[in-house]
Amino acid sequence: MGWHKPIKPKKRTDLLGRKGRLKQKVTIVDANESFHGVDVKVRDFRGEEFWTSLDNLELDEEKDPA
Repeated sequence: MGWHKPIKPKKRTDLLGRKGRLKQKVTIVDANESFHGVDVKVRDFRGEEFWTSLDNLELDEEKDPA
């Protein structure tokens, strides 16, 4: 088994601006898809941003109009 270059995550711009719930309402501000799944960066109502898995979110149907 040799050394392999890390796989670059695929940018998921289709998720940007989507609303969802992670025990509180959050807005997706960045998203990447890799071999392990989709990671999303979210912003909560206090303006704090953090990364989580898309599997941890329950997405709303509509996008943020702004």
